Amino acid sequence: MNKSIGVFVLNIATALYLLATGIIGLAGRSWKNIAGGEIRQAVEGIFKRGNLREILIVVLAIAAIAAAAFILLRLFGIEVAITELLLIILMIVWLVFIILIDIIPLFDGKNFVDFLRSIGAHLMVLGGMALATEKFGG
Repeated sequence: MNKSIGVFVLNIATALYLLATGIIGLAGRSWKNIAGGEIRQAVEGIFKRGNLREILIVVLAIAAIAAAAFILLRLFGIEVAITELLLIILMIVWLVFIILIDIIPLFDGKNFVDFLRSIGAHLMVLGGMALATEKFGG
């Protein structure tokens, strides 16, 4: 496969994953246990109750949706000034999610095969975001 086609496909996949993750984060508790409910799971793991928790979930979900939109816009040659900054911030947040969602539960008895599947998907998204930035991916 041509490298540019692979990068293009990975960017599309990353944008779709972030879009779905943001939508699921906004959808509420009923979707928290399905794949993609990382935003809600991570925030609820830190904050057990309160308005701050819900505000943070909404802000992070909207950031994921915005990052998806900016990745798609950049893919089709439309530059938005804050794309680079938003993607770098979201990459840092995504690293925190990986720690909260994948690594910490591994020490609490999470099934190792589930861990491999989950961290693999999350690292692919992180790689896709890195490729979409000029600083890391060009």
